[in-house]
Amino acid sequence: MKKLLSVTLILMLLLVGSGHAGKLYKWVDENGKVHYSDKVPPEHNKYAREEMNDQGVVTEATERELTPEEKKARAAELKKARELAEQERLEAIRIEKERKAILMSYNSEDQILRLKQERLDSLHRNIEMAEDNLVIQQKNLEDLLKRAADRERNGQTVSKAFLDQMEKLKGQIDYQKTFITNKKAELVTTEAKYDGEIEKFRKYAGEDAAKN
Repeated sequence: MKKLLSVTLILMLLLVGSGHAGKLYKWVDENGKVHYSDKVPPEHNKYAREEMNDQGVVTEATERELTPEEKKARAAELKKARELAEQERLEAIRIEKERKAILMSYNSEDQILRLKQERLDSLHRNIEMAEDNLVIQQKNLEDLLKRAADRERNGQTVSKAFLDQMEKLKGQIDYQKTFITNKKAELVTTEAKYDGEIEKFRKYAGEDAAKN
């Protein structure tokens, strides 16, 4: 109680001494000494302080001046926060573009499933045709190799045109194998693509339905 009266008395004396009711500042220096004044000396601006009215009520608080290390850390935090905010802004834009694209592309889940099956059927047909061609080309190559071996056994020379034909067939076989591998990989990516489209359609269509 005595301490409260003492502080109040100090405030009253300071306000009377200043000749007018106005701002009053309170701060504590590095030695723990409490200061009251209607002005903060420039050399004390580094301390945290409180601004009070003539009733002694704190109206504003100012943090102490940051050290160079604290300023650096604060700047890093602000930079990180700005970067995060920018990432969130860009992600929101991406999601909105995705939402519009999905809802403009499809009318229902059944439509997506139908398109998915059509694409998968087409890929399967391409693979089957390539596998059939591969069997034929491999058989043709075996025949050419056998004929070339027969000629060599008979002491005949294998012509350059014959060798070129075999090399051409080998190239076609390699192409068919690569084509089949790529199409089988495309089957997997197509499944994943349309499954993802279905999930997105459910999400965005559901959100729109909830809004309406």
